[in-house]
Amino acid sequence: MKPTKALFITFDLSGYYNCIFEELKSHYDVVDYYNLADYKNQPYKNIGQRISSFYLKKTKNLKLKNYYKYNPVIEDIKDKSYDFTLIIRPDLFFDKQLKILRKNSKKLIAYYHDSINNIPRKKDVIHFFDEVYSYEKRDVKDFNLKFIPNFIYLNNYKVNDATKTQVFTVISKDYRFKSLIKLATFLKQNKFEYKFLVHSDKEQPKSDLIQFITERKTNSEVLKEINQASIIADIHKYGIQDGLTFRVFESIYFKRKLITSNTDIKNYEFYNPNNIHVIENFDNINIPRNFFLEPYQDIPEEIYKKHLYTTWVKTILGRA
Repeated sequence: MKPTKALFITFDLSGYYNCIFEELKSHYDVVDYYNLADYKNQPYKNIGQRISSFYLKKTKNLKLKNYYKYNPVIEDIKDKSYDFTLIIRPDLFFDKQLKILRKNSKKLIAYYHDSINNIPRKKDVIHFFDEVYSYEKRDVKDFNLKFIPNFIYLNNYKVNDATKTQVFTVISKDYRFKSLIKLATFLKQNKFEYKFLVHSDKEQPKSDLIQFITERKTNSEVLKEINQASIIADIHKYGIQDGLTFRVFESIYFKRKLITSNTDIKNYEFYNPNNIHVIENFDNINIPRNFFLEPYQDIPEEIYKKHLYTTWVKTILGRA
């Protein structure tokens, strides 16, 4: 019997999708895996490439550097064929490259874990795929996509009892920063312990509310912090996208309570106000003291399994 073959291409700085690669290997005999985050920019060879780069950026908002950066993947697979191909960031490829992936794949699937509002090119490449899944409900409705949220990507990571920080989060210094400061102010005024890390490439003035960092935390470092905390804070990119972040699913895995700005979380079956507090107005934060004192309540096993990466893969494959 001819071996079954799958291709998996992602852009993954944190290791969230390693489990997807491993799980695909349980469904196919051969799985080729490429992480676009591992590829480096290639210098332009001549003035013609520089002129083309300027033109594409101005007229089509395309980065020619991406074409050359990721083309080694296309060169590697162009003479191969696959029964199934899954791509997480297809917007990083040029149409010419996507046509080769389309030609080489019996079934071509994409997953969007960013909104089209955040990355508009995602809209332009939908037609290449047999199916496009998205964690953004608005995009599912507007562009006739299939809905699937992110997933619990952890498996054998040892969970410890919370030992240090009561509330933890780490974010980049962007427009969410003001909201984080308001949450930090509430926690400090009410004498709740917390550790808020804010990444900025530039040195920032010291703050008595949060801690600035100039080096980005690795995911293993973040998981270590979560494992020591009892509550995770998650300020999502409101106004840009409302899909549930991986931080939500980390809270489920670690059995940690969650403070979040994402009101849509109330529509998910694992929502429990004992475990999840939703901040709807950062100008009027009012988290009950009992939320910090009452223990975490386990979610039903069938709901937990529904959100595991193993179930996610089966759904994408149409085998759930």
